[in-house]
Amino acid sequence: MKLSKYFEIGKGTVPIILSCPHGGYKKPKRIPDKSYGVHAPDRNTYLIAKQILWALKNQNIDLYFILNKIHRSKVDLNRPPRSKLAFNKSSIEAKNIHQLFHDQLLNFTQECVQKYNKALLIDFHGFTKPYPEYPDIIFGNVFGKTLKVLENPQVENCEKYWGCSQLYNEIAQLFTLDDGLALSDINIAYSGGYITHRFYNVPKVNAIQLEIAKFIRMEQESTNRFIKSFVNGIIETID
Repeated sequence: MKLSKYFEIGKGTVPIILSCPHGGYKKPKRIPDKSYGVHAPDRNTYLIAKQILWALKNQNIDLYFILNKIHRSKVDLNRPPRSKLAFNKSSIEAKNIHQLFHDQLLNFTQECVQKYNKALLIDFHGFTKPYPEYPDIIFGNVFGKTLKVLENPQVENCEKYWGCSQLYNEIAQLFTLDDGLALSDINIAYSGGYITHRFYNVPKVNAIQLEIAKFIRMEQESTNRFIKSFVNGIIETID
């Protein structure tokens, strides 16, 4: 089965993987719609992920990446395969798409750990702020349980963890953030989905579900500001 039918995939030169599971746009008629769960995609996440990759490439930085092309109404890659929310169980192709995505993601993290002795997975998502005081961006890391690679063991906030620290510090200059480390009414729904949870007990891998508010994804100026801060965070991470 050709991966290029379903995903845009690339190998990197640094131990960072960018995953974008909910930005897909293809709706093959041969794949039945899911009977349960959310059908709406995380709008513009696919395009923003590509802009991030281009901006980093201009800095001679290549991330590992896997960007899903299949619409969320067909397959939800952030749900466990046994769940009715993941795909229509009548479709073998949908099941295979789900399996291929997670196999590729696992292969990338294993390759990074073998080459660099660590890996950072950034799982890129979108949400809608329910009220103005809500954070613009939420880090999901199962309240720190998917963060193992340390930056500074002496502190108790996001700066303790490699990748989380640099991204947080850069993005927080422009947007309001929740680092996901402390359980709250704000972040409990965005603490990390199936993709993040798969790295709960995987050594040397830091996994972050990055939830980006809709206004950032829909307003060009906000999108540009986010991309710039994200790219700066990646540069700081590899430095």
